[in-house]
Amino acid sequence: MNKADTLLVIPSYRDGKRLVEFLPLLCAALAKNVSNGRVQVVVDGSPPSEQRWLAAQIDALRRDHAVLLPMQGYANNQGKGHAIRAGWATAPQASWLAFVDADGATPATEVAALIARAQAAQQPALFMGVRTAVTNKSVTRFWHRRIGSRIFNRWVQLWLGLKFTDTQCGLKIIPRAFYASNMWREAGFAFDLELLLRARAAGLPVIAQPISWCERPGSSLSPAAMLGLFSAAYRLRRNLPHPPTGP
Repeated sequence: MNKADTLLVIPSYRDGKRLVEFLPLLCAALAKNVSNGRVQVVVDGSPPSEQRWLAAQIDALRRDHAVLLPMQGYANNQGKGHAIRAGWATAPQASWLAFVDADGATPATEVAALIARAQAAQQPALFMGVRTAVTNKSVTRFWHRRIGSRIFNRWVQLWLGLKFTDTQCGLKIIPRAFYASNMWREAGFAFDLELLLRARAAGLPVIAQPISWCERPGSSLSPAAMLGLFSAAYRLRRNLPHPPTGP
């Protein structure tokens, strides 16, 4: 990879069917709109049969999509953050590191547009999608997930001082230099929070871009995982340097 490259990692756990539907659209959008982009799927401990099937599907797609790399996978489920970091480790020379959820809830065009914006930036920043219904953007969420998200984000604003309406949207892009300068701890869904907190501590600007988004059935964010996020937020406030003041 050369200096202009961006590596987009897609962490996947038992999500092969939705991912295979999403990948052709994503690869086409990146090839059209992004300079030197690559896509790395990391399978985070899905059953061996699914991993074999998905690896074969990706190999077939690679014949038509040069941006798609061979699948990476491992046996035991380690969490979203672990999978993202495992994928990023394969591209030590990429200037930009990105991830997007495997379910296709974020349209491929939105992914490509945000990566292109990062590549065109005049200074380093963390770029993140936010699910906010504004002009020309449509956000569709299941009612219980919408309520849970509002409660969680309000709590994060108060507890961690992160003044964002949506910390957990599965589309973020960071500079390689920022990633390499930190020791990362969070292996699960709280990796998003760790990114934002470490960006704040480093003085790295955060660019929040409203995106269209449509929730799809089969989300892996269970009630137990949601409770785990609250626990992780407490842990992050306690362990990271320069904690915010507040409750």
